Amino acid sequence: MKFSLARMALALAATLTLASCGGGGKATYPINVTVKGLVYDNLILTTNGMELTIKPKADGSDVNDKFPNGVEYGQVYNVVPKNADLSKVPYVLGDQPKHQTCLPNGTYPDNLPHTATAGQLATIQINYVCTVNAYPLTGIVKGLTGTGLVLANGSSASTPVTPSTDSATIASGVGFSLGSVYFGQTYGVTILAQPAGQACTVTAGGDNGKGSGTMKDNDGTDSYASPGVTDIVVTCGAAS
Repeated sequence: MKFSLARMALALAATLTLASCGGGGKATYPINVTVKGLVYDNLILTTNGMELTIKPKADGSDVNDKFPNGVEYGQVYNVVPKNADLSKVPYVLGDQPKHQTCLPNGTYPDNLPHTATAGQLATIQINYVCTVNAYPLTGIVKGLTGTGLVLANGSSASTPVTPSTDSATIASGVGFSLGSVYFGQTYGVTILAQPAGQACTVTAGGDNGKGSGTMKDNDGTDSYASPGVTDIVVTCGAAS
């Protein structure tokens, strides 16, 4: 009889202990978050009905935070930017910070899963990395017939331009690309080398109408779907 009472008391104590931990004995896992490279506001991460607003640090260092509540053992978590769907191809990026795109960190050893089941790992650590948006710098070259033309964007990029053999294309313009330029960065298209027998100048495009300016988001808005700068025009004629 005494043995049975002792067993009942131990069982009751164990039940009360588990209840005090919450979840009827299921372990609870905090969701820790580290975000690298964030320099602009408006990043909101979500999972399991919770939101976590990530604020950039003044010095640009990593931001460490955690969701207000943990998840119980066996629950699925999926930490993504608000309104994002990273299971689709291409990604639905959702609400991103101004001028940046933030995605799960894919670089070892920080490439931990942003979605999994609580309890698969000893702790839940979510790592995101944010990069400033970059947009293409492109344009056309009109009247090019000689070989050897090289265009440049400052000292950061250069590209040769090959003339077309089609007279209509020569008149309308041969396309060129000088890669991508980050938001807020200045650009300036110049002639690095002139084509044989011709002289070329930048005649249109950019903020100043002469191939220079500062890269913006979507023609000045805060959208990250900017087409970049596509209106640069280089015009070539006979060398004097």
